[in-house]
Amino acid sequence: MLWFMLATKIVDLATLTGACVVALRPSIAGVFTPNDDLAKELFQASEASGEKFWRMPLEESYWESMKSGVADMVNTGGRQGGAINAALFLKQFVDEKVKVDAR
Repeated sequence: MLWFMLATKIVDLATLTGACVVALRPSIAGVFTPNDDLAKELFQASEASGEKFWRMPLEESYWESMKSGVADMVNTGGRQGGAINAALFLKQFVDEKVKVDAR
């Protein structure tokens, strides 16, 4: 018998690093999640570990700049708002039922 376990939470710790360093400098990690419960969990862990986190906005209006006439979407943006664009890009590939945090 084969058992499959579906992810209920995803935490991405690497993909947005460069853009978050531009936004927050290297000592604070940016947290992107539409889920308040997951954010609370992550901030409790950050307090326990001494890591510094800052919740960043998932500004849906930025999605407009990622639309493309020749592809499904553009996967890069300019330097401004790069971390937000990256988080919105990743959000497109995760089922809405899964709690997501991208840092």
